[in-house]
Amino acid sequence: MKRQKRLTLLLAVLAVCIAVAFGLSQIDFEEKMTGTKTEIIHVDSSEITGLSWNYDGEVSFTCENEEWSYDGDEAMPVDQELLAEIAENLSNITSDKRVEEVKSLGLYGLDDPAYTVTVVADKTYEISIGDESFTDGEVYISAGDDYVYLTDAELIDEIAYSLYDLVEKEEIPEMESISSIQIEKAAPVKLVWEENSGYCYSDEYTYFLEDEDEYRNLDNEKAESTFDSLTAFVWEECVDYNAEDSELAAYGLDDPDAAVTADYKDADGEEQTFSYEIAEAGGIYYVRLADSRMVYTVSQDVYDAAVNASYDELKPDEVILLNWSDVDSIEIEMDGNSYTIEIERGEDEEYTCIYEGTEVDFSDVLDSLSGITAAEDPEEGIALGDGNSEIILTIHRRAEKASDVELAFYQYDGTYCIPVLDGEELDPVNREDVVSLKSS
Repeated sequence: MKRQKRLTLLLAVLAVCIAVAFGLSQIDFEEKMTGTKTEIIHVDSSEITGLSWNYDGEVSFTCENEEWSYDGDEAMPVDQELLAEIAENLSNITSDKRVEEVKSLGLYGLDDPAYTVTVVADKTYEISIGDESFTDGEVYISAGDDYVYLTDAELIDEIAYSLYDLVEKEEIPEMESISSIQIEKAAPVKLVWEENSGYCYSDEYTYFLEDEDEYRNLDNEKAESTFDSLTAFVWEECVDYNAEDSELAAYGLDDPDAAVTADYKDADGEEQTFSYEIAEAGGIYYVRLADSRMVYTVSQDVYDAAVNASYDELKPDEVILLNWSDVDSIEIEMDGNSYTIEIERGEDEEYTCIYEGTEVDFSDVLDSLSGITAAEDPEEGIALGDGNSEIILTIHRRAEKASDVELAFYQYDGTYCIPVLDGEELDPVNREDVVSLKSS
């Protein structure tokens, strides 16, 4: 036991000695630093004619006549604003501390520097970037003389760009209003937006699927989300600025999964089109503008919106969508009885319901009717058969709005009802919602 205690004590003393030695080395290390302020680079950014660095691979750019070009390929479209910004940030690099007597560059990570930067102006400035210092937010750098300097670690951020970060990306236009989106794919679709179109029973719908001369109303929220996904996206990154045919094949863009064309008006009211192709390869989603050789990645949302767009995907969940202030009256047939509810419109589109000359609170019934939606994951094979009608509503609207609308619910079984709107069979709904409607 005594031997174990002695061993523990010796280990504790050793740890203290190591800590003291480390502290002394730190003091000695810091004593070698002087508070000398040094301008490592101080030039006008307009005088910089060359930049190179090796943050994520080596890149080198030359500026002639205020135009930057990539030394490795003059065909690369360079992001001029970004290069000008980098030049500005690298035009003034200062240090407020330096090591006067450098015994070993390895102490500062400068024998094998993490990064190197070259700035060409009135002369060529070569800077090596080593380790971070013991002081937060600073790094050691060498400018090729006999000293090691400390400067702000943000210097690394100024060169934190790979080659494809510096490509001038093609523009995705701002679209003031979009009238239609055509999607060419295995099952092509054309989606249309139009207010007060008269394409269906209700002007509350503004999105439609165009099928030759017919228009099928779509769920407003779903369709709006699809429009946004297909036109308001951003490039995630550029992966190729001049793809050859074989490279397009590697991205799946030799035979894209979908080709999208949006017809829109710009801020000046001019009609324009925006077209692109999209494909998936290896779990990544690639896009290129029509007839372009530049390839980008985008989010899966954009891809899904393009390849999944269909009536079944975008059809309304609600059974009926009406502005009840546009309705004159509703005839109701259920359980062998008939009722007529008159609707009087007041100011600010408010309405009052009248039954047999007396005002009644019918708004809950209308809200319940508007809230009936298609059942989630219904059993397969459910269709209208010989079921009895649960309730039939004939909705009379003002003449300037549209013709009458008839909505009937037929019992399929104890779980589902089949709604029929103006003779068209819709997706099944939960019978409990219909029963709740009748009881309200």
